[in-house]
Amino acid sequence: MTLDRIRQDIDAIDAEILSLLDRRFRLALRTRAFKALERDPSREREIFGRLRAVAAEYPLLREEFIFSLYREILKESRRLQARSGRGKNQEQRT
Repeated sequence: MTLDRIRQDIDAIDAEILSLLDRRFRLALRTRAFKALERDPSREREIFGRLRAVAAEYPLLREEFIFSLYREILKESRRLQARSGRGKNQEQRT
């Protein structure tokens, strides 16, 4: 494998990560219609519990890194939900 090929693979993975994040945020926006508040602490505990349980499957990813990443993902989800307003679906506006 060449350096150029490795970089092409990394670029493709980056695009896939962004696509998956966009998909996740669109789904998070859809959940807003069912929630009284943007933040659901019990759901967040559930997410972090699940992440802790599967973290061992990814030995290159430190649990601290995974949690930090997901704190940012959840923060952005809440921001998007707050911006969209209760009961409004962002996908319908795009």
